[in-house]
Amino acid sequence: MLRLSRQTVRYSWPPYVGALVALTFGIALLTTAITVIAAVDGTAQQAGLSAAERSQLDGLASLIGIMAGVALFMAVFVVGSTFGFVVATRRRQLGLLRLVGATPRQVRLMVLGESTMVALLAAVAGCLLGSVATPAFLAVLKWRGLLTVDLTLHTPWLPWTIAASCGCVVAVLGAWRSSKRAAKVSPMAVFQEAGLERRRPSVWQLLIGTTCLGGSVVTLALSTQLDPLFALVAGILLPEAIVLGLYCFGGWLFPPLAGLLGRPFAERDVAARLARDHVRTAVRAPVALAAPILAISAIAGSMIVTLSFTADWATGLDREHLATPYVVEGGTEALRELPLADPRTTLTLPMGLEREQEQVDVLEPRTAVAARGLHAVKGSLKDARRGVVVTDSWALDSGVRLGDRLLGGRVVALVADAPGLHSDVMIGRDLVPADQRDVAPQLWFVDPGTANLPKLLAGSGSRILTAEEWLTETEAQTRQNNNLALWVLLGPSGLYAAIAIVNSVLVSASQRRAQLRTAGLLGATGRQLRRMALWEAGLVGGSALLVGALVTAVVGWTIRSATAADVAEQSLTIPWLPVLAVVFLCAALTLLAALAGSRRVG
Repeated sequence: MLRLSRQTVRYSWPPYVGALVALTFGIALLTTAITVIAAVDGTAQQAGLSAAERSQLDGLASLIGIMAGVALFMAVFVVGSTFGFVVATRRRQLGLLRLVGATPRQVRLMVLGESTMVALLAAVAGCLLGSVATPAFLAVLKWRGLLTVDLTLHTPWLPWTIAASCGCVVAVLGAWRSSKRAAKVSPMAVFQEAGLERRRPSVWQLLIGTTCLGGSVVTLALSTQLDPLFALVAGILLPEAIVLGLYCFGGWLFPPLAGLLGRPFAERDVAARLARDHVRTAVRAPVALAAPILAISAIAGSMIVTLSFTADWATGLDREHLATPYVVEGGTEALRELPLADPRTTLTLPMGLEREQEQVDVLEPRTAVAARGLHAVKGSLKDARRGVVVTDSWALDSGVRLGDRLLGGRVVALVADAPGLHSDVMIGRDLVPADQRDVAPQLWFVDPGTANLPKLLAGSGSRILTAEEWLTETEAQTRQNNNLALWVLLGPSGLYAAIAIVNSVLVSASQRRAQLRTAGLLGATGRQLRRMALWEAGLVGGSALLVGALVTAVVGWTIRSATAADVAEQSLTIPWLPVLAVVFLCAALTLLAALAGSRRVG
């Protein structure tokens, strides 16, 4: 059967082009991501890097890892949908194989063999394309200011091995359900001119969909009790779980919803009526088109809202804890003469078993309590000069507890978060290494009282800001960094999603070519066929965008509920421009692809 699989792909290649293109770009994106992560890891081990550069490399590696995960998530949807189309259009061929003696197991092995052949071709093309694209991707990162360090690229064998293996696994997973459906084709299918698409999900779909949606409902119900850090992580992972659950029940969701959206237009336009009737009765085509649109709109929207609400939460915490009227960037030791002057000195120290460089603040407990509202959630700050203080969320994330040894001292207190006011880890002055005791403070939180602050700092080059000015600038910098993070997360993944959307529309249109030609023989004009294709794509795309918007709203409400319990007052910033841009791009790509697919028939 493997020989037959190879011959089928070789001589009947058009149906497999969609899966090949989707898988090739997915493997290319994964190759680029792994190559960059390996280069970042190797560069981070080099000496001579500043704390800011190490922090930049760590953040970049995390962002690219998430980007690769989103790409793999999208690839499973697209490849699975494409192979579903291939099996659906070959029912008579599969029935003929069954009629001449092929067993269900042999038919299934043949389909899996075809997916393996496609995966091998995609692996070769994707790995080469990814290696070629990596230098260009790094150049773009430098152009956008996301990377200031020259990375050393290693041999591509490891990225090729991992990316190709993941691509083959994705191809087999995507074709697994289609192969089971192919194995169930009856020998009588060779005599059938049409078939009925099953709307009911399989047992595995019911199990996976119920688990994903059930877990999401539990998370939503407990949102007010979630730790803000966990809620922010959930904002990245929860959309994937919801999308996967909805995809499992796609046959019950998207056709009826698309038909409902088309109801107001069905009585006014015959093309809209035909499109409404088709999307309402079909299963495979609406679900295949809706899947990538739902995935990218829900994931992109959730990430945009999550990062925006994170900035609101961080600014609210900083505003709630900051108690001084001025913040000085730079400053001198002369500020210690003021009634209240709290210095913030940030060092870079190795932590953990891997001795990774992390940012650590030097804490002066007396002034920090008065100036930055530092207070212990657990433990006490009395021994902070000779101990270590960590934030509550960092302790939860790292598993550190009171009394544990860290950086040469013991953890004596857990304090509330205030991301802009202090680092997650703070040490007393007695624990500062000898070679870093001369590091000058980068910030001073001061209350000058009646003193003339500009006169005191004259000639020092320091920058004096009011508390509100400093909070505004810090929030603006946070949002700028978030925008850059979104660019990394959604840029390549969004490009891949665009390819997936266009691919799904064109594959669906190619499978309906005979049906559209029949409609043309019955008197439908090319213009009417194009309008019908646009209506179908618009209704299905609209239903997917509507569900994606609901997923985004659910994720946003979950995060907002969790952070609202952590800070009394915080603003609500919804970035409408990027959200609407995602909606517009998805809709435009869907309609343009539908128009292109219908022109060949029209």
